[in-house]
Amino acid sequence: MLTRIWRRLKVWRRLPLGPVTVLYRLDRTVRVTKGLRSHRSTIAPERSAALSRSEASTHGDAEVSSGIHQLAVLVGVGPGFGFELARHLGANGFDLVLVCRNASKLKPLVQQVNALGVSAEAYGVDATDEQGVDELFKHVGLKYGCPALVVYSVQYFSPGLASKVDVSAFEASWRHNCLGAFLVGRNAARAMEERGEGTIVFVGSTSSLIGRAEHLNLAVGKFGQRAIAQVLARELWPRGVHVAHVLIDADIQDDDEVAADHPQSRPQDIARSVLYLHRQPRTAWTSEMDLRPWNERFWEHC
Repeated sequence: MLTRIWRRLKVWRRLPLGPVTVLYRLDRTVRVTKGLRSHRSTIAPERSAALSRSEASTHGDAEVSSGIHQLAVLVGVGPGFGFELARHLGANGFDLVLVCRNASKLKPLVQQVNALGVSAEAYGVDATDEQGVDELFKHVGLKYGCPALVVYSVQYFSPGLASKVDVSAFEASWRHNCLGAFLVGRNAARAMEERGEGTIVFVGSTSSLIGRAEHLNLAVGKFGQRAIAQVLARELWPRGVHVAHVLIDADIQDDDEVAADHPQSRPQDIARSVLYLHRQPRTAWTSEMDLRPWNERFWEHC
């Protein structure tokens, strides 16, 4: 409940006081924790080499039993979908680099994933910082080699009427939803096209397609992220790299209780769809997938 209230309050506001209007923002300051806050991996770079698409389509879960671990880099890991995606990939034999601004908060998740028999570490970086993202992928390349899967699932939203949107709020949303996707996608593309395989997944929302009232900040960034996914797909597919955009047209369940009149998608099920995209044979790749629960109206949520 507190999480939901906080999400609603985490917006830019105006408080009229006679002839003066006070602008204020209710938000938490998250300090970027540089460096690692986790278990130190001992895997060699060659162990993170991705299975070929033909092998993946033939063997399915075989990489777990065969001892071959793929590496996934997840950017924007948080409670809910991010945590569930990490656990699901770990259960399917992926070694993980889990990325968010405050790496220390991922320690419990790292321990859970380690218990599954794979390696995981948390890495602190602001996805909108070019130097920080470059350093992240340099670290990944030196320590593990080329990742098999990179997922960008950062979302930042400050709702409000377009005529009342502040420049700082607009820019912050664009930087997280679009610029960060570009920086991460560019680094992933450089590594994967050289290797000739890999999967890049961008996680979008309803606002990737529809510019709804009071959703300008989210729509502009998500429209841009979708464009990045489409351009990269056209450029990288012929080079053996699968790029896909996952559009979540739903609220994502963030606790065990779901109201009957409030359709929500289970994060565990979204995670399964992401892994499915990664395992698709290259003769039948998907470029865009939209997900929603069976009882959800189409294109209703952000």
